[in-house]
Amino acid sequence: MELTERASGGPTALPAGAANAIAVGLGVLGDEWSLLILRAAYRGASRFGEFQDLLGISAASLTGRLSRLTDEQMLGRRIYQDKPIRAEYVLTDRGRAAWPILLAIWDWERTWVTGRDVALPTIIHRSCGRAFRPRVTCVECGEHVGPGVVKSKWGPAGGWARSVPETTTRRRSTGSDGRTQQFPETMAIFGNRWSAVVIGAAFQGVDRFSQFHSVLGVPTNLLAERLRVLVELGFLTHDGDAVDARPGYHLTEKGRAFFPVVILTLQWAQRWYRSPEGPALEWLHRDHATIARLDCDRCLQPLEAADVALGDEA
Repeated sequence: MELTERASGGPTALPAGAANAIAVGLGVLGDEWSLLILRAAYRGASRFGEFQDLLGISAASLTGRLSRLTDEQMLGRRIYQDKPIRAEYVLTDRGRAAWPILLAIWDWERTWVTGRDVALPTIIHRSCGRAFRPRVTCVECGEHVGPGVVKSKWGPAGGWARSVPETTTRRRSTGSDGRTQQFPETMAIFGNRWSAVVIGAAFQGVDRFSQFHSVLGVPTNLLAERLRVLVELGFLTHDGDAVDARPGYHLTEKGRAFFPVVILTLQWAQRWYRSPEGPALEWLHRDHATIARLDCDRCLQPLEAADVALGDEA
């Protein structure tokens, strides 16, 4: 049957002068249940009971997230039975386009987050048959890119005031069956609006409390709390400056390794949400604009969703 509710066609037009693609996109993805529902959909789930069985999510939480993902055109709602009405939820082009973000999150959490009851499985590239790690490649020139190599600058719809995510803290502790978080530290960033912009500012070179406060407009008490949490999680290191002894905040190796999640998320957001003034952020590598993709680090070939499996599924 035909889709009965909005499925993604082109990008969503945002109001002039309002929250930009960064704010809106992070607001959509800043919820762990939504990310897990999308991952379940990539694995073939489409019906309400299938999502519940895979995720252990309550009916109320699942209903709310399916509604939000449908409204945001990540999923399309399709009626497969009339009496009584039964619907299934299928990935749209917009939803399918987010899979590299989830792959990057999975790899980063598996590599950098410790203390899990059960380790995340390895990921297998079916085309070469090997366990791999995804790496970010510039589509234009084919080079591997990372923080410091790719530069960013604000576009016409940019600026920190318009880029603060439209979300509050939305982290879950356990599912209805007692399952723990799968992406706990990613959600410490995506699930908190101020953490997201603090990390974004750190990638742009902001490193002093006064600078964070000035460019972001974060209340000082909230900024101090967010910086404390990010230092405790190992995203940032906090040290003194040799000249004036004022404390500085710098991305750690773990923090820099979060770069694939950042660039892929912002690239996805700007593909599917458009401000009339133009892009919010522009990425440059050498002398050209950067479009990022994920390659297999073993065979160096571009990754496709159908070619990637968890170790226990391969």
